[in-house]
Formats: sequence, structure tokens, C-alpha cells
Amino acid sequence: MRESCAGMAAVSETEAAIQPKKAREAARARAQGALARLWQWVDRHGRPLLVVLLAGYFLLFSAASIFKLETLRQGFDLAGNEQTIWNTMQGRPFRTSIFATMRYDFDDGPVLLELPLAALYAVYPSPSTLLVLQTAAIVLGALPLYWLARDLWKRASAGLAAASLYLLHPTVQHVNLYEFQYRSFSMCFALYAFYFFERRKWGLWALFLFLAMATKTESALLVIAFGLYALLRRRRWTIVVPPIVLGAAWFYVALFVVVPHFTEGGTSFVAGIYSYGYLGNTFGEVLRTLLTRPLFVLSQIFQPQKVRFLLSLFFLSGFLPLLSPPELLLAAPIFFLNLLSPNLVQFSIYYQYQGLTLPFLLIGSLYGLYRLQRFLQRRLGWDRERMLNVALLLLLLFALVNCALWKNVLLSTWKHRDTPQRIADARAVVARLPADASVAASSFLAPFVARRDGLYFFPGNRSYPEAYIARADYILTDTSDSLPPRGQELLRQYLAGGTWETVAEQGDFLLLRRVR
Repeated sequence: MRESCAGMAAVSETEAAIQPKKAREAARARAQGALARLWQWVDRHGRPLLVVLLAGYFLLFSAASIFKLETLRQGFDLAGNEQTIWNTMQGRPFRTSIFATMRYDFDDGPVLLELPLAALYAVYPSPSTLLVLQTAAIVLGALPLYWLARDLWKRASAGLAAASLYLLHPTVQHVNLYEFQYRSFSMCFALYAFYFFERRKWGLWALFLFLAMATKTESALLVIAFGLYALLRRRRWTIVVPPIVLGAAWFYVALFVVVPHFTEGGTSFVAGIYSYGYLGNTFGEVLRTLLTRPLFVLSQIFQPQKVRFLLSLFFLSGFLPLLSPPELLLAAPIFFLNLLSPNLVQFSIYYQYQGLTLPFLLIGSLYGLYRLQRFLQRRLGWDRERMLNVALLLLLLFALVNCALWKNVLLSTWKHRDTPQRIADARAVVARLPADASVAASSFLAPFVARRDGLYFFPGNRSYPEAYIARADYILTDTSDSLPPRGQELLRQYLAGGTWETVAEQGDFLLLRRVR
């Protein structure tokens, strides 16, 4: 009897131990089933969900870009680019007045994209038009990522996740709201070029590589990298050789023929317009430094802040691109340029200089996940669909958290807007400026007065020299703390010297006119 009771007690203890395990397994099964049903629903409604995603982003970020403009938070890059596009629309292709050493927008080579942009801009000439076009280009860049992921996994849900990762990425959103940058278009063209390379649609591939080069000369390095990538992927020689030759030729012609020809005063492209002068004053000297002083070059590349920058970019991609080294080859030349530069903005995740690195980090994330999934399936026998369902959910949650916590640009735009009174004051003073007068304007006011022949930056900097203020008939400036100390000093000198007179002053805003 005692033995029977003991046996029954042992069975009860065993059942008690088993029941929580069964409960956990049942809960896990229910969660997996619910997740599978969720992704199945997404797969069935893939196209309408994609339209909602793209349209929602387009409307939100177009509105945010214009809101940032109207609240005095879009700066001089927008004004300078608009002036060139406006001049092109007026029949003066590529003309600009903002640069220290050239009258055409060839500071780093011709931007042929300005020609079609001018045609679109002519429909409604306004800085808002350029901001909307930039958002449209960024939105269109989501499509090739959607197609790539959909084709890899044969599921629309994977494509939607890929498009969302791109649109939620902090770098993409910061670039979108940072004035008007041609690299936004380069990013879009690079994504299409890769997609058509994968689909072996060589004509479209060549077209988008050409568009990328027509946007920024540095894209020529991407074209060369595509030739090497084609070699690595064992494509035929007609696909390997032309991009290497044409990319190198365009890089040379744009930077070492066009730029010097249109540069006044013999300014060195390397040391004067860009900041690689510590490596040498000419391209030959820079190349010699790179080849003969490798330890010095490495010490410049692997500075602590640059290492943090690299870790940040790879962290935001879940370090998945490290599982897909071939695709990183396409980003390598631009990474190298950015890491060589002493300019902080070139190795920051919050500026446009990652326009040709980010696309291949995102593509590397997709390919890296695909390779990891296949490895786990083959070696450990993990269920492929379950892995994908969980991975897509985790990546989306990861992207949402990063979007919220890495200096969320929408929140920043809302928090740092200017006050209604200052906005009204600025508009009142801007209205007093004659439409055809040449003007030196402070950064946040310049986008409102860019459509004119003479536009200069007040109080000047390395790219837009102080001496050029002398070419302006008016000075339009914000006199608050946002104006650098040099600007405050210049205003005191101008007013004390009697060479300028006050035309309008309201709140912190001032309009001066040259009198002699």
C-alpha cells in the first residue's frame, strides 16, 4: 500500500513537472501560429500595404520638409541648389554665384541631373518643389528593396519589411529633412542599379549607373566597384570592363578636367575645395601618400570617432552585412573617401554623405539574413518559414526602436521649430527685399530669396568667402544667437562705417542696403 502511494506520488510529481512544459509549448505554438497568420495576411495584401507605406511616408516627410522650411530651419544648401536649378530653368545652365572660385555648380564635377530637375521645378518654382522631389526620390528607392526581398523569399511580407527597414532608417530620414541634397537621388539610383544588375537587365542597369554619375561625381567610383563586383559574380567581360573604364574616365574628366577649367584662381581640387590637403596638394601627391605611408593612412581611418561611426552604421543594420561581404565591395570606395576626410559630417550617420554606402548596407542586410537562414536550416534543421517569420518581426521592431531613439528627426523638427512671432518678423523683412537685387543672406533666410542672379552667404565661411559679401547690394540676416560671432562683428563694422544703411528691422531680423 505504501509502495502504491509512493508510486502515485511520484507520478503526480512527474505530471506536475510536465504540465508547465506543455503549457509553455502550447503558448509557443499559439504565438507561432498567430505570427504565421499575421504574415500570411500581409502576404495576401502586399501591394495595397506597400502603397499605403510609400504614400504615407511621402505625405508625412513632404509635409515635414515644408514645415521645416516655413519654420526657418532649412539652410543654405537648399538655397544654393535652388539658385542653380532656377538659373538652369532661365536658360543659364549650371550658373551659380555662391562659390568662392567658380561661376558654375561644378565644385565636385558637373551635376547633369540639374537639367531634368529644372524642367520639373519649372512647373512650380519654389523651394518646396525641390523638397517634395527629394522625398519622392527617397520613396522610390524603397521599391527595388521591396522587389529584391520579395524575390529572395517569394513573399510580399519580406519585401514590405525590407522597404520599411529603409524608410525607418535614421540616416534616410535625416537626409530627407536635411535641406536639399543631390545624394538623395544618388541613393535611389544606386538601389535601382543593383536590382537591375541582379535581374540581368543590362540596359536599365547602365541607365541608372549613368544617372548616378550625373548626380554626383563620386558615383563614378561606384560604377568602377560595380565592374569589380560583376567580375566577382562571374559575369561576362562585356559587363565587367565597360563600367571600370567608363567610371574611371568620368571620374578623371569631371574632377581633373572640368573642375580645374571652371575654377578661378587655380584652387586645388584636393586641398582647396575638399579637405584632403593633409594627404597632398594634388591627386598625384595624395596617391603617393596612400601608397607609401599606409600606417599614417590607417591612423587617419581608424580614429576613435570614425570607428564609432562604422559601428553605428553596422549596428543599425544588425551587423547582417558582415555576412554578405561581396555586396560591401560596392560601398567600399565611398566608405574610404568618407573615412579619409577630416570633415565630421562625412563620417556621421546623420548626413547625406552616406547616400552611396547605405544602399549596400541595406542590401547586405537582406543577403546576410538570407545566408544566415540557409545556414541554420542546413546545419541545425531549423524550420525555414518560422525563422523568417520571427526574423522579420524582430527586424521591424529593431528598426522602429532605432527610428525612435537615434535622434528622431520628426520629433526634432517639431521641437526645434521657430516661434510664430519670429517667423512673422522674418517674412516682413524678407518682403522688403527687391526681387532682382543681389543679396548676402544668413543660412535660414537664404531659401526664401534664392531665385536671383546674385546670392551670397552671410557672414561667409570657407566655401562661401566673406569677401564675396562685397558683391551684394543687400544683407538679409538674423541677428539672434544663431548668427556666428563674426557676423555680429561685421554688422557692427558695416553700420559704424556708414557704407550700409538699415532698410528694415523687425524683431531679430535686419535688412541692410549698400549706400556706397
